[in-house]
Amino acid sequence: MTWPVDSPDVIRAFDQPSKPWLAGHRGVDLAAESGDRIIAPAEGTVSFSGSVAGKSVVSVTHTGRNTGLVSTFEPASSSLAVGTMVRRGQAVATVEGESDHCTDTCLHWGIKRAGANTSVEGRTQYLDPHRYATAGRIGLKPAT
Repeated sequence: MTWPVDSPDVIRAFDQPSKPWLAGHRGVDLAAESGDRIIAPAEGTVSFSGSVAGKSVVSVTHTGRNTGLVSTFEPASSSLAVGTMVRRGQAVATVEGESDHCTDTCLHWGIKRAGANTSVEGRTQYLDPHRYATAGRIGLKPAT
């Protein structure tokens, strides 16, 4: 996966609660301003665009290597219809709308498991986006 913003700066990290029902931070907050574009971290399909509990949310259900994962973005607004297929790196939404903690200063990016076996102790299983965006990077060192 790639970061959903052009210049990723994590201003609040993922904080997995010790129990699924306890408080935590189920995603990362990235520095962003209203109007910034949100890009698809991986190929998939726009699966939701609208309001959830007064928050403006866009979701992408991933396919390919990331089948079984869903990215959620808040605050986000998209002109793409639900069901639209998107490529990795394609603009899918803009940072705008209502949020409970990211208004005008950041974009909240969450990743959760979709489909069968999506929960732990009856709750949705959230994953650390930072691990997915930085996984698989290989650095070559000069031969000595």
